[in-house]
Amino acid sequence: MHIMTEQTAVSPTTSPLSHRLKTWLAELRDVKWPWVIFPGFSVALINVVVIGTIISIYASIVSVDLQSPEATTEAVARGATLIGTYASPVSQFFVTILVAFWVCKRQGTAVTWYGLLIGVVSGIAAALQVALFAGVPLAFFFDFTIFTFLPVPMLAGWIGAWRSQKVLAVQQRVYLTSQAIGHAPTPQAIVNAIGEHLAMANVSQIGLWEILLQGTGGRPTAVSLLAAWSAKQDDSWQPGLQLTSDTTGSLSQLSPDDSLQIKAIELPAAEKQSWEALGARSALLIPLVTPSGSWVGLLTITSPASGGLSRSSEQDFVTIAAQVALVLENLRLVAQAQETAVLRERQRLARDIHDTLAQGFTSIVMHLEAAEQALPTDLEVTERHLDQARTTARDSLAQARRVVDDLRPELLESTPFDQAIGRVVEQWSAHSGVDAEFKVTGDIQPLHPQVEVTLLRSSQEALANVRKHAQATAACITLSYLGDTVILDVEDDGVGLPQQATTPDGLTSGGFGLVAMRERVAQLGGELFVESEPGEGTTLSISLPLADGGSGK
Repeated sequence: MHIMTEQTAVSPTTSPLSHRLKTWLAELRDVKWPWVIFPGFSVALINVVVIGTIISIYASIVSVDLQSPEATTEAVARGATLIGTYASPVSQFFVTILVAFWVCKRQGTAVTWYGLLIGVVSGIAAALQVALFAGVPLAFFFDFTIFTFLPVPMLAGWIGAWRSQKVLAVQQRVYLTSQAIGHAPTPQAIVNAIGEHLAMANVSQIGLWEILLQGTGGRPTAVSLLAAWSAKQDDSWQPGLQLTSDTTGSLSQLSPDDSLQIKAIELPAAEKQSWEALGARSALLIPLVTPSGSWVGLLTITSPASGGLSRSSEQDFVTIAAQVALVLENLRLVAQAQETAVLRERQRLARDIHDTLAQGFTSIVMHLEAAEQALPTDLEVTERHLDQARTTARDSLAQARRVVDDLRPELLESTPFDQAIGRVVEQWSAHSGVDAEFKVTGDIQPLHPQVEVTLLRSSQEALANVRKHAQATAACITLSYLGDTVILDVEDDGVGLPQQATTPDGLTSGGFGLVAMRERVAQLGGELFVESEPGEGTTLSISLPLADGGSGK
């Protein structure tokens, strides 16, 4: 098989000039001729309207000054001739520039061809116009004479095309900047995108500042540099650099609706020195404000030139600043969400540790204390408590590993949910010595994993509270499937709770266990109720959506 290398793929005889010529001719094939012919003749039409308007105004002025109709007619004829001879070519020249600019900007491709061809068509239209109004035979213009009408309009068309290329290039740079900013993951990436695509030769630094303090109207009184782009390495522009309104009074002049361009030579001595220390003789300050009106930062573009940026360059930076404000706000929200996620993960770990390890340690301590008390007299009871403490320690070690891995409880991995609850009740009864009954009502249905974990942990916590506080002799745990809801009830015949502990607010004073249960249930869109009377036992009821993980899914 023959493989064409890069050297054989491109003929060595192909010159850059011939390649450029081929490209230029290829662009000619892409020209849409209606966008050449109609705009070209439109130039002649517009020119007729402009010149006709000028002649009408001239005739009105002359008719006022001259009372004789013959003199007026003669003066108007002379004026029309002069206007048609000298003003018409000038008018056509500028109209051709405007029309060519508009067409080339709209098409966006082959702009040089569009400009030149529109100039050719407008020149031919001008020749026909002269032949029609001057009474010159058309055949006269279809020899070399017609070419005398083409150079000037072609030049005008090229100027319009050249100007449109400049505008299109700026639009392309703004578009590329917008694309890069939209994917920027950090403030540094934002300023790098702006510097790479929008910075001109007279831009030395681009800075993105966060607002530390705000004064009247939300205007910043102190800002800190988040990130900076420099055309040349400049150690003075480092993150953490601060500007205050005391030394940089221009901060207090900022408006959320307008940018502010400053020149160091026009500033007070203190502020002038502050900017010149940063290598800036002029600067553009653009407030970064969200559509809701919130200040999120400040964008600065500095220049070593004392004259500042051009109006068009300023507009380019102002255009992109709106997107910078949105991206900066999104980055802030993402960071806030990450902090919230970290906090929630800490809370989850705290709940899991409390529901597993803390309860296991409590059980181990209780069995060891019981073994210590029975050690002198009853070796059989001592051995039984030591075995239970050893078993609990091993279970707690396994649970600790699963908490770290954020997996489902081992019991739910190997056992159907209703049987898992039954085993929890059975083991609790054996360890606590309290009679316990487990019941299931309704048709058993599959539950979302988060619902299963929440009900399992809540049952463990509720039974642990019964053993520690209720002084109960019996307990009943009921799992009910009711329509689109699953309900877990834990009842005991113990001493009950104080009245304030049964209210939602009272749960916060009942220890971390009840608080953790309520948080788990609330995250899944469920409800938790506690009913109790002193001396008449306690009922804890949890209801959760049956089909999914609720709001916390």
